[in-house]
Amino acid sequence: MGHWTYFALELVWAGPIVVMQWLLGLDVLLRRWKVWLPGILLPSLYLTFADSFAIGSHTWTINPDLSLNVFLPLGVPLEELVFFLLTNALVVQGLILALSPGVSARVGRLIQVIRRGPQGWQPKQPKAPVPSGKPLKRGQS
Repeated sequence: MGHWTYFALELVWAGPIVVMQWLLGLDVLLRRWKVWLPGILLPSLYLTFADSFAIGSHTWTINPDLSLNVFLPLGVPLEELVFFLLTNALVVQGLILALSPGVSARVGRLIQVIRRGPQGWQPKQPKAPVPSGKPLKRGQS
């Protein structure tokens, strides 16, 4: 993958979970945007700023062969900011959804469908009426 390696691995790692969070709780997350937006952005900016010191002091390095080599003003690779944004999104959105009434019921239904397998996606068939033991008259069903 070359220069896209780090970025692609981040998306493969967190992307499916973030998408699932939005699929399960779109209504909740849209209502609570004033909570999750700063809850994701502020820690991500702080961690990116702290990361600039670690990278600047050579505490760790990013392999330029595996990076996009696009740097933020603080000398931090773009992928580092993306990593912090994704990590904080997983945590903040997960907490909002876990603490929201009704979302856990959606997750429970999804788990039931998954356990049932492919037939779990089919609508349930109505149950046939239980015979009362009385003989039916002609024309009666």
